[in-house]
Amino acid sequence: MTLGRKYQNSSGNAGDARKVYASQSKVGTLSGCSSSISLSDMIEPPDYEDVCDRMMGDGDPLAYPTNDIELVTVPRKIRTLTHVLPDEDFTTAPMFVRDCISCYTSDYTVVEYKYRSYSGSAYGRERLAERLDRLLLAPPQNYEIDAEHSTSMEELASQQLSLQFESQPSSGRQSVASISSSSSCNETLTPQGSWASLDLRSSSSDPLLPDLFDKRPQEQIDALNENKRLENRQSDLLGLYAPYLDEEEAVERRLAAEMPCELMGHRILVVCHQLKLELDVEPLFASMALYDAKEKKKLSENFYFNLNSECTRQMLSAHVPHADLSTLCRSAVFDILNPSPDVFLVVRVEKVLQGDVNECIEPYIKDDKNREKVRASAQAACSRLGKFRMPLAWSAVSLLNILSGSNSLERDANTEKDGTNSHTNSLDRKASSSSLEQLRRRAGEVGGSLTRKGSVERRNPNTQNADDIAQNLDTFKPIVITVTSFFKQETDKLRDEDLYKFLAEIKRPSSAPKKLKCIPGTLKIEVSPCPEEIKNGLTPELAKLAPCGDDNVRPCREILPLPLVSPAIPHQQYRNLLYVCVRELNFNAYTSRTGSARNITVRVQLMSGEEQSAALPNIFGRSSCPEFSTEAYTSVLYHNKNPSLYDEIKIKLPAGLGDQHHLLFTFLHVACQRKPVAPDQEKNVETVVGYTWIPLCRNGKLTSGEFNIPVMCEEPPPNYSYIFPDVLLPGTRWIDNHKPIFSIALEAFTTVHPQDGYIERFAMACEAVQEGNIPPRIGLANMEAELRASITELPTANVEALARYLPVVGDKILQLLVAPPSLAGQTLNIAQDVFTCLAHLFTDITNMNDCGTCDAHGRSSLLSTYIHYQCRIPRPALSDTDIGLPLPPSVMTDGSCKILHEEIALQWVVASGATRDLAMTNSWALFELMIKSMVEYLYWSGAHEAPRKARFPDQFTDDLSTLVTNVTAEIIAKYGKNSRLTQSLNNSLAFFLFDLLSIMDRGYVFNLIRGYHKQMCAKISSLPDAVPLVHYKLSFLRIVCSHEHYVSLCLPSGPGRAVSPAPSARSSASSECRTGVSLSGEFRSRHYLAGLMLADLTAALELQSPVLQCAAVNAVLSLLSAHDADPRLTQPELKARVASLYLPLLGIVMDAQPQLYRGFDSGKEILQLDGEMGQFGSLYPASSPEGDFKQSGRPPFNSETSRNLLMCLVWVLRWADRSALSTAVADLPPARLHSLFALIDLCFKCQEYKGRKEIMKCAQQNVRKTTDIKAKLEDVILGQGSARSDFIMRRKGGSNGRTGGRDRWRKDWARGGTRSRPSSPARPQPALAALLSAEVSLTLLHAVCAIVQSCSGSEWSQAACSGALGVVLRALQRNQSTTVLQHMFATVRALIHKLGWSCCSEEWGPGVCRVLLRHCAALSSCTRSHASATLYALMRQHYHLGNNFSRIKMQVTMSLSSLVGTSTTLSEESLRRALKTVLMYAEHDQDLQDSAFPEQVKDLVFNLHMILSDTVKMKEFQEDPEMLLDLMYRIARGYQHSPDLRLTWLNNMAQKHMERSNHLEAGMCLVHGAALVAEHLRSSGRGAALLERVTHNALDESCPDVHLPHHHLTCQELQALLEHAASELMTAGMYETVNEVYKVLIPIAEENRDYKKLANIHSKLSEAFSRIEQLHGKRVFGTYFRVSFYGARFGDLSGEEFIYKEHALTKLPEIFSRLENFYGQRFGPENVVIIKDSNVVDVNTLQPEKAYIQITYVEPYFEPHELRTRITHYERNFNIKRFMYATPFTADGRAHGALGEQCKRKTILTTAHHFPYLKTRIQVVQRSQIILSPIEVAIEDIQKKISELSAATSQEPADAKMLQMVVQGCIGTTVNQGPLELAQVFLAPVAEGTQPPTRLTNKLRLAFKDFSKKCQDALRKNKNLISSEQREYQRELERNFQRFTERLSPLVHATPSHVAQLTNGVSKSEYKYQA
Repeated sequence: MTLGRKYQNSSGNAGDARKVYASQSKVGTLSGCSSSISLSDMIEPPDYEDVCDRMMGDGDPLAYPTNDIELVTVPRKIRTLTHVLPDEDFTTAPMFVRDCISCYTSDYTVVEYKYRSYSGSAYGRERLAERLDRLLLAPPQNYEIDAEHSTSMEELASQQLSLQFESQPSSGRQSVASISSSSSCNETLTPQGSWASLDLRSSSSDPLLPDLFDKRPQEQIDALNENKRLENRQSDLLGLYAPYLDEEEAVERRLAAEMPCELMGHRILVVCHQLKLELDVEPLFASMALYDAKEKKKLSENFYFNLNSECTRQMLSAHVPHADLSTLCRSAVFDILNPSPDVFLVVRVEKVLQGDVNECIEPYIKDDKNREKVRASAQAACSRLGKFRMPLAWSAVSLLNILSGSNSLERDANTEKDGTNSHTNSLDRKASSSSLEQLRRRAGEVGGSLTRKGSVERRNPNTQNADDIAQNLDTFKPIVITVTSFFKQETDKLRDEDLYKFLAEIKRPSSAPKKLKCIPGTLKIEVSPCPEEIKNGLTPELAKLAPCGDDNVRPCREILPLPLVSPAIPHQQYRNLLYVCVRELNFNAYTSRTGSARNITVRVQLMSGEEQSAALPNIFGRSSCPEFSTEAYTSVLYHNKNPSLYDEIKIKLPAGLGDQHHLLFTFLHVACQRKPVAPDQEKNVETVVGYTWIPLCRNGKLTSGEFNIPVMCEEPPPNYSYIFPDVLLPGTRWIDNHKPIFSIALEAFTTVHPQDGYIERFAMACEAVQEGNIPPRIGLANMEAELRASITELPTANVEALARYLPVVGDKILQLLVAPPSLAGQTLNIAQDVFTCLAHLFTDITNMNDCGTCDAHGRSSLLSTYIHYQCRIPRPALSDTDIGLPLPPSVMTDGSCKILHEEIALQWVVASGATRDLAMTNSWALFELMIKSMVEYLYWSGAHEAPRKARFPDQFTDDLSTLVTNVTAEIIAKYGKNSRLTQSLNNSLAFFLFDLLSIMDRGYVFNLIRGYHKQMCAKISSLPDAVPLVHYKLSFLRIVCSHEHYVSLCLPSGPGRAVSPAPSARSSASSECRTGVSLSGEFRSRHYLAGLMLADLTAALELQSPVLQCAAVNAVLSLLSAHDADPRLTQPELKARVASLYLPLLGIVMDAQPQLYRGFDSGKEILQLDGEMGQFGSLYPASSPEGDFKQSGRPPFNSETSRNLLMCLVWVLRWADRSALSTAVADLPPARLHSLFALIDLCFKCQEYKGRKEIMKCAQQNVRKTTDIKAKLEDVILGQGSARSDFIMRRKGGSNGRTGGRDRWRKDWARGGTRSRPSSPARPQPALAALLSAEVSLTLLHAVCAIVQSCSGSEWSQAACSGALGVVLRALQRNQSTTVLQHMFATVRALIHKLGWSCCSEEWGPGVCRVLLRHCAALSSCTRSHASATLYALMRQHYHLGNNFSRIKMQVTMSLSSLVGTSTTLSEESLRRALKTVLMYAEHDQDLQDSAFPEQVKDLVFNLHMILSDTVKMKEFQEDPEMLLDLMYRIARGYQHSPDLRLTWLNNMAQKHMERSNHLEAGMCLVHGAALVAEHLRSSGRGAALLERVTHNALDESCPDVHLPHHHLTCQELQALLEHAASELMTAGMYETVNEVYKVLIPIAEENRDYKKLANIHSKLSEAFSRIEQLHGKRVFGTYFRVSFYGARFGDLSGEEFIYKEHALTKLPEIFSRLENFYGQRFGPENVVIIKDSNVVDVNTLQPEKAYIQITYVEPYFEPHELRTRITHYERNFNIKRFMYATPFTADGRAHGALGEQCKRKTILTTAHHFPYLKTRIQVVQRSQIILSPIEVAIEDIQKKISELSAATSQEPADAKMLQMVVQGCIGTTVNQGPLELAQVFLAPVAEGTQPPTRLTNKLRLAFKDFSKKCQDALRKNKNLISSEQREYQRELERNFQRFTERLSPLVHATPSHVAQLTNGVSKSEYKYQA
């Protein structure tokens, strides 16, 4: 089965690929691998050591340096002045202790790779950030898309008002405005002050290019352009692209090992300024510590301080012999490892023992008058009991309040400023609520004030989480905290558990807090972040910190942190401290004749024997006392036999701790009250009441933990210290029958006692066999077994303990591996055990905390630090005679020591089973250990000076080859079962070979690489689906190629001699294979690594897997990016030599062109011109890409792969040598050349600058590049839970649990960044994107010019120039920087010169003109200057070639018209300046001054300026649709003799109508366009008259003097316009008009025999006629209104009258509202008045400052003869231009009067054109009036009712409701007075004879007779329609009609003399009155 079989039936597009991918749970499959794989087998790598010197001499800057590795000794960084060491001699200490001390004090041996920083593997995010910062120093690139219009139109107008107006030059043409005689929308439509009315001559121009008219050879111009392009260029092209690269794919990134450092958290400095009670009569002693109330854990040791005055200190002089400086500290540094909102700083205060605490505090609380008595009592107590203490008070400060301040901040700041004490916050004991409640209310204020230095950001303290606190701890502003009262220390609440309850109540209020008494006093401390350096600092062991200051200054103490969980990182310094915490003692059962035990204190001593003289002075003093003492006393609780205590005693343990060392506890009763006897007769103050002890060391193990032990009544017997007190010794007396009555905790903080049984067993076994101290309990016979057992069990030790002692244990294991010990003269064979233990240890350390310390490759930071820094590799003892290579066998076999790397290689090769698996699991660590050993070997043996081939013995190289083969086989065998292992193994092997390239014979390493490739390729070719293996192969090569000397390893061609690879068999176009753009065997053999990489890329691009395609492209791109970042390659000639290694990329990318993604700017309007890019020639194949993929079997690339591949191409084009590039391009056939141009265009497209706003928007959305396919890659290739995916997940989501804590702990030495990888640099910044786009554009422009020059003289030179011009013009339409645009215009000018007449052809001309004009409107003066120069050069070239200006004139005019008609972002001011610049060029062109050319240019420029002026007006009326369309109409009318331009503007008008849903008007615009085309084609028809039946207005397009037919205006154009018009008219519901349009189209289709179109037309006609039938009687058409404007605000519109056509059913209030709102916004609502009547307006009565609008509803008006031909509703609403509205009036001036007085005036308005028209308002050109007398009004009313009756009666089908409504209105009882009243008024006088009959009375009489007849017909019809329920209603109607007829009958009866008197009526003229 072939590799691609699985995909045969799937299409090649990405969507289908995903479906197949999802169904198979694989990221694509492979196809065509076997062919590409065989290529790998055939290529033999060069013997590098033989050829490198020959091909690259020593002087070659790209040659491999001779000494790039050095073994250096790095001094261990310590913070103290000297190493912290035990005070006593430690040479007799246990071996493990000595090893620890040696480890903590020795320097590091480090392998230094001098050039490794240039490697891609070492290029981390920090370096990337520096790289980007460096790039941002470049001059910024300016883009028009980022520029805002600096001057608004109004400002511009006001600036221009001061200019002198000159008359426009008579250029022989009128302004467009004057052409339109029928419209009053003339030039004055433009508001005054607009610059459009300015003269072009008064404007300023841009600077002229000085060399535009220079006559130079074209080659010289090209050379000048090239030199300018190369100025100020970026040398780091891909550095700009770096933010777009996916860092998670950078598999070659290998984090450098961190230098070991001391653990430091967030450090705060606390300085104590004041501590005193209100009653200051005795010394006070304070301690301070951190507590976590939530975790119920103490977070630091105690800091003891006192701030007693000198006089109070003297009160203790008898008990304190002297005070060492270290005990006088008043400032301390607290290290917070676990920040949380629940951390508190707790201060406890003690005093000298005096008696009952309740009595002692009374004087402090009450205002005691007798102060002297209190002072005397205190003095007596100090003299007598000065060495004993009693608890007095405590207080607490929340960490949150330190960081954020408290509510009373401002008040306290003010009070302090005023110099008053802030007692306002004191917790008064007399308050009604409890003191604790007040404290809680103040949110941890502790009754004090907070004074922040500087401003404070207010926050709710409770809203911060631990991460916020951690961040703020290093940056908060210093704060002074004043505590103004303390809580009394209750003697029954001394335990830590009680303290945690109080702290919890302070933080979270409970329902019933316990009342606590408060003691007034002041504690003032200052808290700030700890500075980097502390002067006079002391460590917790009292060692001096560097730098050391004045010895007489109070030091600052570092306080030892007590973390919640001890961090699992190696110890860095010697520490051996023990904290003794006395918890509880119970002496209730104590009985003695001598007295009771009530005031109990415990004396603690560290004993090295059982005599009192053996007490060691190792107990730390507290405050103001000696630094160390031999004893310490706990505080005393008065009269308490069962005290709970909080004392913490700190002890420095001796290094050589033995069985004799123990803690001795002596229990004393203190007599508080002095007996009334003389002082000299008084017994001792203290009485011993008991003893107990704890041995500190048993079998070398330190004792620690919690103990409950019994107390002995008498002195312990001899040798008591070797047994624990819970052993009941015979003959001894114990209190309470040997019950455990004393609770104590021992907490050790030591770095020399592992406190783990397995490690201690291993240490003791090693000491026994290495030093011969075999314990008797084991014996010599069992010692080997014991050693093996301890080695085997060592990995089962606590992994965190192992991590803490990793350097010591690791070194011991390595020593056992290379120098196994001897027993009884026999060397032990334990190598395999030790190797297994080593592998097991590495596994456990790596897996600790769920790999929380690992990087993306699964490399543990602890192990990498150990290997690179701490590891001390044993070496053989060499003598001078031993030096020489290879080393003599005696060195290897003398038994002193083996060579570590050889031993590891040997043991790994022979390992099997679990040992082999463990070794493979931790291959990276073993490989790195081998590399470290190999380098050390080179230096201690002197082999580094030998040739590489002689450095290592053959046996070792054989083992190495076997090992690489085994590891590769392991990868292949397990890739599907354990992807985590195989991925790690693959990368480890790659890094190993990467490192070997720096150490060994490089040709040998190349063969190892080839062997790996051969094994992998053989397996891949045998599998149907081997995506993971291919990915491994790509990762492997990517890592190896990231070597710092990769370029040297590839043996690049020397300067000026590029290798021409042999033809590629793969390409079908054999003719082009000679060009050196394809891979050949010679190329791949010489440039071995580069050839492998490019061959793998070629193969991957042919595969069906998008992921592999992406991975292969990214591998090459990362290499190129590393080259750009390499400072060794900054010189262009060196870059060119490097680029020669990648020249085959040209052929690879051209072959892959059909697969490239092309939708880079989808969804974004680049420019309005982008839609017309097609006119620059189709750069892409006509066939669909999908079709190509189906044929070739290749899938399309995704956007990321395409973008990255194109960037590779850009890089090659940027740096390739010009001659090499020309050679590669010169022989390309036209099709291939076209393909290259298409690629360059795609490069322009994909790297286009999108604008600052767009980039920032994308950055905010944080769009991830990772696609679904990439996400699945994590599972398929890397496997679930791979080290890399784990690392990525941790980076994305952060860590939790202890891992997160460790990240916070891990600081750089002293203070620094965290271990975890820093966050990625900022997403692509706009500035970087701008620089990148500019650099890419310049590179591509340079390449285009190189291609053109290389093709010059060839047969397809013109084709190359055309292709180049197309690419550059398309690039010009994209966003380019002003700098790039200058070079692009220079290139365009050169191409215009080369192309000659072709660039002005119909193919190129319009596009060139439009692009140039678009840039003439740029905001940048520089861009305009170059665009203007290029436009002028185009005109000049055209004139030179043909001495004819008409074509370029037409193209420029059309381009400008199209541009201003469609662009919304055009800057008219800029375009005007550019036109003036063109004019200036014409005036300064000396060569053509005597020709007609300057005048023709001037003529054209003024014409363009007029078009622009109209455009400005359009923009000013953008919000006024009617005025806007008037302007567009006027501009279109101005182009009456320029059909193309008129057609353009008619299309623009149609577009505007469509936007407003005026489909009828849009259709009319298209019909007019069709009429225009028909007119210009009339040689074959009737011209515009063809469309007269569609609209009478079509004849406007007829033109008497038609020129020759325009080539653009074809019959197809006419058809297209008519079809579009028919579509719009159909949408508008004008179905009859559609028929007339199709009547024109049908003959054309018949003539063309286009039966398909005919069928379509007739189906449309069928639909139209059906709609007419369906909607009969229901159709509605437009509504018309007369609108008149009055007032100076309207300019020339004032006094004008228009007919507005509105949408159907528009009501009068709607148009009132629309116009009132619109003009209200324009002039202000208070200045607009709507006149709602239709009377004649007297202008003299109007206010001049207001704008008046009169709106009247009008109806279409027809003469009677017209009505006979306009029968249907449609016909009465189409092609209409006369409208009527009626106004009632009476002779006396009133609007309404009696029936006999009521007259009516009909006003008939005639418009300039028929409706519907090109616009929705047409000016009224004629008005006439008809006056109706009262009787004529009556006749009209009766005739109207007759019409209604007739319509209702004749309606079919009959509508009974409508009929009844009409009849009811005519003869119903409620309204019958109406018609009857008319008859009475006008006919009664005639019937009575009082008035003679007239023609009008006779007409009215006949009308009434007709009315009566129609009513009778209606009643008869209604009778047939009604149901039985309406019979009564019918009878009522008949009765009413009978009554009406009877009364009307005498009035309508004609008299005999009637006819004779008809002429004696009243004259109509008598009723003509003015209203």
